[in-house]
Amino acid sequence: MSINCTNREDLENFMVKHLKPSRYEHSLGVEKMATELAKIHGADPEKAAFAGRYHDIAKGFDNHDINHCIMKYNIDRKYMGNPALAHSKVAAAILEHEYGVDDEDVLNAVKSHTTGRVGMSLLEEIVYVADAIEDNRDYPELKELQAEARVNLDLVCYHIMNYAVQMIMEKGRELDEETLDAREFIKERLKVE
Repeated sequence: MSINCTNREDLENFMVKHLKPSRYEHSLGVEKMATELAKIHGADPEKAAFAGRYHDIAKGFDNHDINHCIMKYNIDRKYMGNPALAHSKVAAAILEHEYGVDDEDVLNAVKSHTTGRVGMSLLEEIVYVADAIEDNRDYPELKELQAEARVNLDLVCYHIMNYAVQMIMEKGRELDEETLDAREFIKERLKVE
């Protein structure tokens, strides 16, 4: 399946222009891991690659740029002044409005990669997990989580969400309710398995 994108070369240039080299390498790592997980778990590898590669295109935006995009694309105002949470929503809006990406699952995967959401699709979950476990990451549990993600994606997603909630609360940062709701959604999904 081909992803509708009006100008892939311009999109690539946009990404290179707006990301630090380390963030660009991270994006390539997410693309690779998301593609692998998609092949294992039965999602569309092309969609996973695209969403993984471009999930962070707004990550380098400062408060001014994020706030401008929130207003321009009519994104929930609760993200004003919060690039850490807003960049995923802004990235999806840029892909849709500036580059003609119209695949709802791809847009949702980009949009929810920082917070998760209730009702996450397989693709959304793959990109969320790939973002945390791509090969450029460096933390003690990485190899274990990578191995487990190949077997039980829901379990790894739940562990990552738990860790994210714990770290955000410890650092006293703003926790998006979507993450708590998404964690409960994944927890319920695990009970069914």
